[in-house]
Amino acid sequence: MTEKTPLNANSLKELPGSRVYADNAFEFAQSPGLTRPAQMTTEPRNNQSRLFDEASDWLIRIRESPHSADTKAAFEAWRRTSTAHEQAWIDLCRLWSISGNAEPFYRPLASNKPKAMRPPVLSIARFATGLAIASLTAFAVWFAAPSLMIRLTADHATATAEIRTIPLEDGSMVQLAPDSALRVEFHEDVRQVALLRGEAFFDIAKDPNRKFRVVAGGAEVEVLGTAFDVHITEAATTVSVARGSVSTKPTNARSDVSQSILAPGDAVSIDRRSGVTTRTLIAADDVGAWRQGRLVVSNATIESVVNVISHYDTAWITIADPSLGEQRVTGIYDLTSPKLALGALVDPFGGKVRNLGAAVRVISRY
Repeated sequence: MTEKTPLNANSLKELPGSRVYADNAFEFAQSPGLTRPAQMTTEPRNNQSRLFDEASDWLIRIRESPHSADTKAAFEAWRRTSTAHEQAWIDLCRLWSISGNAEPFYRPLASNKPKAMRPPVLSIARFATGLAIASLTAFAVWFAAPSLMIRLTADHATATAEIRTIPLEDGSMVQLAPDSALRVEFHEDVRQVALLRGEAFFDIAKDPNRKFRVVAGGAEVEVLGTAFDVHITEAATTVSVARGSVSTKPTNARSDVSQSILAPGDAVSIDRRSGVTTRTLIAADDVGAWRQGRLVVSNATIESVVNVISHYDTAWITIADPSLGEQRVTGIYDLTSPKLALGALVDPFGGKVRNLGAAVRVISRY
């Protein structure tokens, strides 16, 4: 199973090869880096978008052939086509910088001046590079440890964009969403599973002699026979009921704290730190809608919706504009086409999804 690290505003600079993009793509120019905001253009919006996409394509082509004289010549010719072409290149550089790149990697068009000689690389630089690599390796091990532990302890797990149906020995069925993990712990007196990560839809077979219990991210759910969805995020665990009824409570709750009884269409969100519960209503038919390729959201932030969609998309996704991520939306989005879903999500707010090849999607208002 392939693990995918969630993206944030600094993720682009952490991508493998992102430094290669900068060093090779802009080795073609010699002037100082961009230090002023890009100027406004009078180009129509659709033409700006087209030119920006062309600029993104050039970034990919330069990376693939960083030493090609033909690529260099064609790239320079494209930039000199018009001021709008040059502006699109500037906008791309600004977007990269906003997305978290520590240094702006744009340099203006190459002049006829001879290239300045580079100073020799000092041994201290090599030492610093080695130290940085060692530090990043240690950080990667530390960062991956929790995910690795989940993989080692899970009985069932899914990768990005993978949905799996799991039959249990008692006749119950579990549908596991992408990037999710489950451990089965059946005993004589109780049927128990632990949702270690992600989301799952449970359709439980009735057994009057043994309750079915789900333990998930600070919440406990108990049923006899019913169908419900459990979703874990870093902040909370949400339980929603499609059929029958369930009881829920925080795992850290006091013994005198009453349980919440949920009927079809009820949903409860339990804060993983405080144990505070928030109850809402949802159409019973929309519970576990991800199984049919639909994402139903109500008054959710764009950032949180993007996080869900990212589990259905093999590309890395980052939001370059934090204020865009804070906008709230209500709607239904198509999980079978994550790229189109992202576009539908941000378009009403003037946002656009920029595709840097097939591996990276950058969301911004530029």
